Amino acid sequence: MIRRIVSILSAGLVLFTACRQNVLPTVEGRVVDATIHSVTVETPEGESVVVSTLGTNPMLVPGVLPGDEVCIAYELLSDIDVLRAVRLDILTPSAYRLLPGIWRDCSEPEEVGLVLAEDGSAQAVGLDDLTLQDWSLDGEELVLTSVDPDGKAPAQTLVYRIERLDIDSLVVRPAEAGRRLVLSRQR
Repeated sequence: MIRRIVSILSAGLVLFTACRQNVLPTVEGRVVDATIHSVTVETPEGESVVVSTLGTNPMLVPGVLPGDEVCIAYELLSDIDVLRAVRLDILTPSAYRLLPGIWRDCSEPEEVGLVLAEDGSAQAVGLDDLTLQDWSLDGEELVLTSVDPDGKAPAQTLVYRIERLDIDSLVVRPAEAGRRLVLSRQR
């Protein structure tokens, strides 16, 4: 009986050790650069790690954008000293993923809001005196370019500090004086 228990424990230890050897190393951090063939991640310790995505399965290694918080499981290609992604998980999407869409100010009785397109163009809704041309991100700030539809006045840059951003809500405050905007995503 003791011999049987020892054999079962030994087999379990061998299986556990074999499984542990198949665990891939991972790197977590914020994407600082992404190309068609690689992803550069800055770790919480401040290190930059470049991981190749060349020849990977796009279902397991999806495209990323700067600012995405990711966890990448990788293998070391020792013959060429390169880290190659095997699996990539987006832990927290960047604002570039969340901002495009139609946003409405629900505190206003009339339809007022913003349309932020994926191509960077922008449009104001219900604000006749505001014509937007485009939008961009500068760190934690939403930057809108306002133009004069008649072309008589120079373009203006409107800067809003992003206080909250998730899949359904956007809260921004003008960098200068002004009213805080609480917007909801429209489907």
